[in-house]
Formats: sequence, C-alpha cells, structure tokens
Amino acid sequence: MGQEQEILARRYLQQTITLGGWLLLQNAHLGLDYLEEFYETLIAMDTFDPSFRVWLITETHSQFPIQILQSSIKFTNEPPQGARAGLKRTYGLTNQDKLEYIETIYWRPLLYTTSFLHSIVQERRKLRPLGSNILYEFNQTDWEAFVQYIQNHLDDMIPKLNISWKAFRYMISEIQYGGRITDDRDRRLMITHAKKWFNDLLFSSDFKFYDGYSIPKVKRLDEYIDYVDKFPLIDPPQIFGLHSNADITYSTNRTKSMLEKIIHIQPKEASSNISGIETRDKIVYNLANDMLIKC
Repeated sequence: MGQEQEILARRYLQQTITLGGWLLLQNAHLGLDYLEEFYETLIAMDTFDPSFRVWLITETHSQFPIQILQSSIKFTNEPPQGARAGLKRTYGLTNQDKLEYIETIYWRPLLYTTSFLHSIVQERRKLRPLGSNILYEFNQTDWEAFVQYIQNHLDDMIPKLNISWKAFRYMISEIQYGGRITDDRDRRLMITHAKKWFNDLLFSSDFKFYDGYSIPKVKRLDEYIDYVDKFPLIDPPQIFGLHSNADITYSTNRTKSMLEKIIHIQPKEASSNISGIETRDKIVYNLANDMLIKC
C-alpha cells in the first residue's frame, strides 16, 4: 500500500473474491483511508470463493481500524528473545556451505562472534534504559552485511596472513551496526563490544564472552546448534555487560506492563446489574479463551 495503490488493491480484492486465491496487502498502515472501504467491501459480500483469503501486513499504528483487528486472526513477527533463541535463529538461517566458506582458523570463530554480538545488541533493547538509550531495529540484514565484509576481508587477507582488527572494529562500530546508532553513549557501548571481542584473544583457548559462553570448537552446523541449545533460557545480565540487578528491573517493568495491558483490555463501563451486559471479568475470560482457540 502507499501512494495511488488503492486502485490496484480494489481490483485484486474483487478478483480474489470472485476467482479465489490469497490477497496480500503490504504496508497496510500506509493506506488507512482505503481500509475503511476495504472492510465495508468484506462485510457486504454475499458470496465468495471458498479459497479466498486476505493477508494484511502492517506496522503498529494507533489509527488502524479496530474493526479489522477484531475480525482478524492476528500474527506478530518479533525477534526471538534471549541469546540462545537469537543464535539458534541465526544459525538456522545459515547452512553448512557458509561454515565451510573458507579454510582458515579465523572464519568460524569470527562468524560465531558476529552472531553472538548480533543477539546481544538485539537483547539489550529489552533492558532499557539500562541496555540502551534508544531502541535500534537491528535485523538479519545487518548481520549478513557484516558477515559479507568478513568474507571479503579474509579473501583479501590470505596472502598477508594477518587481520586488520582496527578495520574490523571500525566497520562494526561505525558502519555496519554503528551506522544505525544516533546516541553517543550507545555508540560508545558498541565500540567497547568491538574492542573487547574483536582482537587476537578471540582465537585463544581461554577466550569467553562470559562464564559458560565461549566459542565452540566445532565445524558442523548441527554441532553449533546443539552447543547453543545448552544455553540457559534466561540470560544472565552479565553477558550484556550489566549488573545482575538489571534483570530485576526488567522483570518488574515487564510484569507491570503485562498487568496494565490486562486492565486496558477491560471495558471502561460495564455493570453486571444490567440485564444482558457481561461483567468485565467475563469479557476478559472470553477474549483469552478466544485467543487460545485461534492459536
């Protein structure tokens, strides 16, 4: 959706209603004016092909039509929570050929360290304001871009037999990841991660990110996934460079947020004394039960 895309949306909507198939409207938050018409078209349908389905992809928007949300089955796509889940997702999207891209002692440790850093910078967001001052939407593209830089650097480096750590640290803290960072203190943190993890000590047997978090000495993809699968489900704050009390603050804020949302979904005005009107508790129960059925 977007500028002048409503014409195509109308055409394909009528086509799929009649002939069947799936219709996908991307960036629906950019076509809020059309969505009212879209909803009216759906509820006015007398007949439609049994295979007709509509998918809407949207960002969170306060003015998104509530009637569409209430009538839909909703899915959310969010980064996995925890270093364990993040690393499993990253290695789940790679393959054995990538692990064997180049025969050098540097490649696999660098790939793992980059993947670990990628999970850490994503997880620090949940620990705000301790984790970062600003939320940054780091994604798989950032990881892929820096991995490509590592591959190019190693290809050029082989005859020289050395690594330019200064270039590595600059690329990761100022360009690939640092290019998204706008806060000075957040940039300082990224520079610190780069200095601490991207140096010659990376290849020593004693290197570790934190107790229990080291670089596995394995070669196969399934071995990496098995190693990561042994990580605890709840990350110690120390792997983010934070005090152990940081987890207390995070858990408190998360619980408070959950309770506020539960209260928010209750109707503002309801009375069990009026015939035919459900109590607040009954409405919340029905909503929760409906969600479980749809899942």
